[in-house]
Amino acid sequence: MINEIANQDKLITEISSATNLDIILPTTYWEAIHSNERNEWIAAINDELGSMAKEDVFETVELKQALAEVPHESILSTKWVFVKKPERYKARLVAQGFKQIQGVNYDETFAPTPTFNTLRLLFSIACLKKWKIKTFDVKVAFLHSLIDKPVYVWNPQGMENKKFNVLKLKKALYGTKQAARCWWLHLKNILQEIGFQPNDEDLSTYIFKRGHEEAILWIHVDDGAITTSSEDLMNELTQKLNAKLQIKWDDVVSNLVGITIEEVDGGFKFYQPDLIDKLINLCESKITAKSPLPIDCQLVSNVSKEMDKPYLQRIGMLLYIAQASRPDICHAVNYLA
Repeated sequence: MINEIANQDKLITEISSATNLDIILPTTYWEAIHSNERNEWIAAINDELGSMAKEDVFETVELKQALAEVPHESILSTKWVFVKKPERYKARLVAQGFKQIQGVNYDETFAPTPTFNTLRLLFSIACLKKWKIKTFDVKVAFLHSLIDKPVYVWNPQGMENKKFNVLKLKKALYGTKQAARCWWLHLKNILQEIGFQPNDEDLSTYIFKRGHEEAILWIHVDDGAITTSSEDLMNELTQKLNAKLQIKWDDVVSNLVGITIEEVDGGFKFYQPDLIDKLINLCESKITAKSPLPIDCQLVSNVSKEMDKPYLQRIGMLLYIAQASRPDICHAVNYLA
């Protein structure tokens, strides 16, 4: 089940990259600091390190202390992941959690992911009842949550430290196997303290009820949307969440988890034109079809291994489009998958 959230996050990252095909992103720390945009990437790295210091993510300990708790082979390496968003450069430190040992430095990993059905339901209810909607982004989301097992990492590039010291994680660093679960439990506790309750059918959708006041909150990892029955309730809930988390709010609903959202004729339109155009360019095809799947279509499996990864990548992007904004192509995409 943790694979589901990991795969969705990977897919969203690939989609983000696909919508910026003209941008060459650094793949390592050294590429970033020697690139033409080194100043921007260094600033992004320092911003991430500053956020980790603010959230008290780790402490420096001697290597021999770490080895008293975990075997040497389970001390994790880290890498920097770089993303260029429209408004800023972003660097994220990620642990290579594949070296973790179950029962030693992680146990449970389950964390739920929301569905697009509940997202559409939230917007439909808001339209029907004329409720206010805001979207939001939780900054360094995982770093707010305590980690539940002893996890050690080697010193990351860009951070000065003594040779025989390592870092003991206090918070759930990105890449650790339990990070998504720790964040989910932490967020759930915060929302329940405020008065929200998770929906039984979608554990990443939360319902707030107090007398005649109501609110619905939907969240995918660190991006989400909230709708409330009144402006006063919206202000109250956003203030309470701001007291617990670092959140960026957007009063103008325009983009969420790779979906462009436009308010039209008292409703909302979900579409992904840029992603679709980039996908067509990625496939190097200008062929269009009025019918997404011919009635007499018979597919034959391609055993060519060199085509496996590109094909799966494109199918993954098509599945995302079908689920998010183009239900009319669901059958065709599932057939191709």
